[in-house]
Amino acid sequence: MEERVSYDEDFYAWSQHQAAVLRELAARRDLPNDLDVEHVAEEIEDVGNAELNSVRSFLRNMLAHMIKVASSSSAEPGNHWFEEIIRFRLDAVARYSRSMRQNIDVQEIWELAIQQAQAGLRPHGEQLAPHIPQRCPFGLDELLARAFDADAALARLAPGIEPGSNGA
Repeated sequence: MEERVSYDEDFYAWSQHQAAVLRELAARRDLPNDLDVEHVAEEIEDVGNAELNSVRSFLRNMLAHMIKVASSSSAEPGNHWFEEIIRFRLDAVARYSRSMRQNIDVQEIWELAIQQAQAGLRPHGEQLAPHIPQRCPFGLDELLARAFDADAALARLAPGIEPGSNGA
């Protein structure tokens, strides 16, 4: 059994650990028959997995908005999308815990973000810019860093965007 983790310190790790402990308990013969240990363990595990999935979703939305800003020539949605980049990143940072790292594939999230961005650009009569890389140019640590600079990240993603211009 892994080292005990605090609920407040790392909720995702705590939920996975508690589910494993409950499953070990299920093997005991002295538990009340009404105690549905396996389903209780599954529910606790699912709550932790929901936290992980929310972080993945916030990162995907953040990256999709970065791709849209880097692909769009219009200032109107660009300014809104820039604001969304910041909001989604802050939400990801707030919910992220270190034990999630091994379950976050930034390249997979990037590929989904490209698809999402393509769909989001279409109603604006725009399409994905040809300079958008197929490989994610950002690492997880960079995306979640306190010192993350969205303008600099956009300038790296789209060579024509000047830092501080918000892409618009």
